[in-house]
Amino acid sequence: MERFAAFHHRNFRRYFAGQVISSVGTWLQALAVTWLVLDISGRSDRLGIAVALQFLPLLVLGAPAGVLADRVDNRRLLLATSAVSAVLALAFGVVVSSGSADLGVIYGLTFVSGLVLAVERPAMQALLYQLVGRDSLPSAVAANSTIVSVSRLVGPALGGAMVAVTGLASCFYANAVSYVAVFIALASISRSQLVPRPLGARSGRNLRAAVAYVRSRPDVRRPLVVMAVVGVVALNFQTTFPSMVRFGFDRGAGAVGVAMSVSAIGSILGGIYAAGITPHPRRTLALALTGFGAMLVVFAAAPSYPAFVVLSIPLGFASACFQSIDTVAVQQATEPSMQGRVMALHQMAWYGSTPIGALMMGWVIQATSPRVPFVLGGLAALACAGTLGRVAVRGGSAAPVTEADVVSAR
Repeated sequence: MERFAAFHHRNFRRYFAGQVISSVGTWLQALAVTWLVLDISGRSDRLGIAVALQFLPLLVLGAPAGVLADRVDNRRLLLATSAVSAVLALAFGVVVSSGSADLGVIYGLTFVSGLVLAVERPAMQALLYQLVGRDSLPSAVAANSTIVSVSRLVGPALGGAMVAVTGLASCFYANAVSYVAVFIALASISRSQLVPRPLGARSGRNLRAAVAYVRSRPDVRRPLVVMAVVGVVALNFQTTFPSMVRFGFDRGAGAVGVAMSVSAIGSILGGIYAAGITPHPRRTLALALTGFGAMLVVFAAAPSYPAFVVLSIPLGFASACFQSIDTVAVQQATEPSMQGRVMALHQMAWYGSTPIGALMMGWVIQATSPRVPFVLGGLAALACAGTLGRVAVRGGSAAPVTEADVVSAR
């Protein structure tokens, strides 16, 4: 499959451009929040709470948001969520500028931002299918993950410089302005060129049908379970990266930004590589998990800050490959009419696991060392890889199950 097939679609090119700009602003805000919490509290477990509050709504509301994504125009829904996010970024900026920021205010605004995220993520995943169709979906998913990687390359480094030169509040104001690009991109999408996404009968349009569907499809269920396990233990970089730099190497906000930006180089390369792969549901995912797990263990042993930064490149590559391949495996195995609900469950497994993982890893760092979470994450990824490998050796795959099959079996 051609790696850049998604960019043959004009609607996707517009969407991609808007999301890159907006994601840079999102990473500016993420770095500012991270440093604000660490600066106020000086504790990694307090940072874990902030990250947990951001993603807790995805865990609780992700599934209902998936139902919503299957019932409404996702383009309009994303316009609405972007408007609310811009207002919240402005509110963050005003609070910081006025000097009234404390942990309670930060936690409150972060939680509300998480509510918006819970609605936004399933809609974004469902819209990808409409932008490019099934054949170009792997390319679109990988390109979408590259958006995060590209913005992480620019955002944290730029944010670190802005914190030093113009102050924390400027990061929030810049993020608010970045949503203008999203409005322009989404408004310019041609509705006539969107790929129709058929919806099932109303009786099947509920969460119970989605859960039954996933349980009936091993090739959907396995990557969802893997993402949940790895998400809880390994994908807590918003907590573990800053904590390692601050408490492991005694560096400041600029060093956090540099480390996160450099790791994005590997993530970009990993996203480009994964875009050319049509994954086998088990074998490809097992290989990606093995590479990711091994790199986490190596990363934990980084002897110095420069080594930590250099090793973040192959870690970013392995992480991006795993995340892209897992996402594509779920989407390709899912019927179009179930995309919103199943991808909501996937987002719950991915981002919704963060509240648990962030709290756990924040506590682990506080009680032991900032290196320990990376080791635990590596072991979890390797264990999942071993389980998938054993399934692949046994072979066999479930027959395709449609939504109609699930509904009729209820």
